[in-house]
Amino acid sequence: MDLGLEGVVWVQGIAVPLERTGADRAVARISPNPGHLVVGGRRKKDALAAIDRWYRREARSRIEPVVAAEARRLDLHPKKVTIRAQRTRWGSCSTTGTLSFNWRLVLGEPEALRYVVIHELVHIEHHNHSRRFWGALAEAMPDWKTWATWLRANERALLAYKPKV
Repeated sequence: MDLGLEGVVWVQGIAVPLERTGADRAVARISPNPGHLVVGGRRKKDALAAIDRWYRREARSRIEPVVAAEARRLDLHPKKVTIRAQRTRWGSCSTTGTLSFNWRLVLGEPEALRYVVIHELVHIEHHNHSRRFWGALAEAMPDWKTWATWLRANERALLAYKPKV
Protein backbone atom coordinates (compact mmCIF):
# COMPACT_ATOMS: atom_id res chain seq x y z
CA MET A 1 0.00 0.00 0.00
CA ASP A 2 1.41 3.34 -1.05
CA LEU A 3 -0.36 5.59 1.43
CA GLY A 4 1.64 8.62 0.28
CA LEU A 5 -0.40 9.31 -2.86
CA GLU A 6 -1.77 12.81 -3.18
CA GLY A 7 -5.43 13.37 -3.99
CA VAL A 8 -6.74 10.10 -2.55
CA VAL A 9 -7.89 8.74 0.78
CA TRP A 10 -7.71 5.08 1.75
CA VAL A 11 -10.56 2.85 2.90
CA GLN A 12 -10.05 -0.88 3.45
CA GLY A 13 -6.94 -0.93 1.29
CA ILE A 14 -8.61 0.85 -1.63
CA ALA A 15 -7.60 4.30 -2.90
CA VAL A 16 -10.63 6.62 -3.06
CA PRO A 17 -10.10 9.73 -5.23
CA LEU A 18 -10.63 13.12 -3.63
CA GLU A 19 -12.79 15.71 -5.34
CA ARG A 20 -12.12 19.23 -4.03
CA THR A 21 -14.88 21.82 -4.27
CA GLY A 22 -14.55 25.56 -3.98
CA ALA A 23 -17.08 25.59 -1.16
CA ASP A 24 -16.30 27.59 1.95
CA ARG A 25 -17.84 24.95 4.21
CA ALA A 26 -15.26 22.35 5.25
CA VAL A 27 -17.12 19.07 4.94
CA ALA A 28 -16.29 15.69 3.45
CA ARG A 29 -18.85 13.26 2.08
CA ILE A 30 -19.03 10.39 -0.37
CA SER A 31 -20.10 11.71 -3.75
CA PRO A 32 -23.14 10.53 -5.69
CA ASN A 33 -20.39 9.86 -8.26
CA PRO A 34 -19.48 6.48 -6.69
CA GLY A 35 -16.02 6.03 -5.34
CA HIS A 36 -15.13 9.69 -4.75
CA LEU A 37 -14.82 11.68 -1.55
CA VAL A 38 -16.01 15.26 -2.05
CA VAL A 39 -14.18 17.72 0.22
CA GLY A 40 -15.03 21.36 0.79
CA GLY A 41 -13.02 24.07 2.48
CA ARG A 42 -11.02 26.75 0.72
CA ARG A 43 -8.01 26.41 2.99
CA LYS A 44 -5.99 23.21 2.98
CA LYS A 45 -6.10 22.93 6.79
CA ASP A 46 -9.92 23.16 6.75
CA ALA A 47 -10.17 20.45 4.08
CA LEU A 48 -7.83 18.20 6.09
CA ALA A 49 -9.91 18.75 9.25
CA ALA A 50 -13.04 17.76 7.28
CA ILE A 51 -11.31 14.58 6.08
CA ASP A 52 -10.27 13.77 9.65
CA ARG A 53 -13.88 14.13 10.84
CA TRP A 54 -15.06 11.99 7.91
CA TYR A 55 -12.54 9.26 8.77
CA ARG A 56 -13.76 9.15 12.38
CA ARG A 57 -17.38 8.82 11.22
CA GLU A 58 -16.35 6.19 8.69
CA ALA A 59 -14.41 4.27 11.36
CA ARG A 60 -17.40 4.31 13.71
CA SER A 61 -19.75 3.13 10.93
CA ARG A 62 -17.42 0.24 10.07
CA ILE A 63 -16.17 -0.75 13.53
CA GLU A 64 -19.40 -0.67 15.55
CA PRO A 65 -21.19 -3.30 13.42
CA VAL A 66 -18.17 -5.62 13.68
CA VAL A 67 -18.08 -5.13 17.46
CA ALA A 68 -21.82 -5.87 17.70
CA ALA A 69 -21.64 -9.00 15.52
CA GLU A 70 -18.53 -10.42 17.19
CA ALA A 71 -19.76 -9.58 20.69
CA ARG A 72 -22.98 -11.49 19.97
CA ARG A 73 -21.06 -14.42 18.47
CA LEU A 74 -18.65 -14.58 21.44
CA ASP A 75 -21.29 -13.74 24.07
CA LEU A 76 -19.23 -10.80 25.34
CA HIS A 77 -20.69 -7.48 26.43
CA PRO A 78 -18.68 -4.29 25.87
CA LYS A 79 -20.01 -1.20 27.66
CA LYS A 80 -19.06 1.43 25.08
CA VAL A 81 -17.06 1.90 21.87
CA THR A 82 -14.86 4.93 21.25
CA ILE A 83 -12.91 5.95 18.16
CA ARG A 84 -9.58 7.69 18.72
CA ALA A 85 -6.38 8.73 17.00
CA GLN A 86 -3.84 6.77 19.03
CA ARG A 87 -0.31 7.03 17.72
CA THR A 88 0.89 3.62 18.93
CA ARG A 89 -2.16 1.38 19.47
CA TRP A 90 -4.82 -0.23 17.35
CA GLY A 91 -7.20 -0.70 20.22
CA SER A 92 -7.65 -1.08 23.94
CA CYS A 93 -10.12 -2.45 26.46
CA SER A 94 -10.60 -0.74 29.81
CA THR A 95 -11.35 -2.73 32.95
CA THR A 96 -14.89 -1.32 32.76
CA GLY A 97 -15.43 -2.81 29.29
CA THR A 98 -14.98 0.30 27.14
CA LEU A 99 -13.40 -0.60 23.82
CA SER A 100 -11.33 2.04 22.05
CA PHE A 101 -10.18 1.73 18.45
CA ASN A 102 -7.81 3.66 16.25
CA TRP A 103 -9.64 5.21 13.29
CA ARG A 104 -6.71 4.21 11.06
CA LEU A 105 -7.97 0.62 11.18
CA VAL A 106 -10.30 1.55 8.31
CA LEU A 107 -7.30 2.22 6.07
CA GLY A 108 -6.30 -1.43 5.89
CA GLU A 109 -7.79 -4.83 5.27
CA PRO A 110 -11.23 -5.57 6.80
CA GLU A 111 -9.94 -8.80 8.37
CA ALA A 112 -7.20 -6.87 10.18
CA LEU A 113 -9.89 -4.62 11.65
CA ARG A 114 -11.91 -7.70 12.64
CA TYR A 115 -8.82 -9.18 14.32
CA VAL A 116 -8.34 -6.05 16.47
CA VAL A 117 -12.03 -6.04 17.41
CA ILE A 118 -11.92 -9.69 18.48
CA HIS A 119 -8.60 -9.16 20.32
CA GLU A 120 -10.12 -6.33 22.36
CA LEU A 121 -13.38 -8.20 22.99
CA VAL A 122 -11.42 -11.16 24.41
CA HIS A 123 -9.82 -8.69 26.84
CA ILE A 124 -13.25 -8.23 28.45
CA GLU A 125 -12.76 -11.67 30.02
CA HIS A 126 -8.95 -11.79 30.08
CA HIS A 127 -7.40 -8.42 31.03
CA ASN A 128 -3.88 -9.51 30.13
CA HIS A 129 -1.95 -11.45 27.53
CA SER A 130 -1.86 -14.71 29.46
CA ARG A 131 -1.99 -18.18 27.92
CA ARG A 132 -5.72 -18.20 28.59
CA PHE A 133 -6.10 -14.96 26.63
CA TRP A 134 -4.19 -16.33 23.61
CA GLY A 135 -6.15 -19.58 23.78
CA ALA A 136 -9.47 -17.71 23.83
CA LEU A 137 -8.32 -15.52 20.92
CA ALA A 138 -7.29 -18.58 18.88
CA GLU A 139 -10.67 -20.15 19.54
CA ALA A 140 -12.48 -16.94 18.55
CA MET A 141 -10.35 -16.34 15.43
CA PRO A 142 -8.16 -19.27 14.37
CA ASP A 143 -6.26 -17.20 11.75
CA TRP A 144 -5.51 -14.27 14.09
CA LYS A 145 -1.74 -14.64 13.57
CA THR A 146 -2.09 -13.87 9.86
CA TRP A 147 -3.76 -10.53 10.62
CA ALA A 148 -1.49 -9.66 13.53
CA THR A 149 1.45 -10.20 11.17
CA TRP A 150 -0.22 -8.07 8.48
CA LEU A 151 -0.72 -5.23 10.98
CA ARG A 152 2.89 -5.42 12.17
CA ALA A 153 4.12 -5.35 8.56
CA ASN A 154 1.98 -2.32 7.71
CA GLU A 155 1.69 -0.48 11.02
CA ARG A 156 4.38 2.10 10.33
CA ALA A 157 2.67 3.33 7.16
CA LEU A 158 -0.83 3.10 8.62
CA LEU A 159 -0.02 4.93 11.86
CA ALA A 160 1.92 7.66 10.03
CA TYR A 161 -0.81 8.19 7.43
CA LYS A 162 -1.95 11.74 6.79
CA PRO A 163 -4.10 12.50 3.76
CA LYS A 164 -2.59 14.81 1.14
CA VAL A 165 -4.90 17.27 -0.59
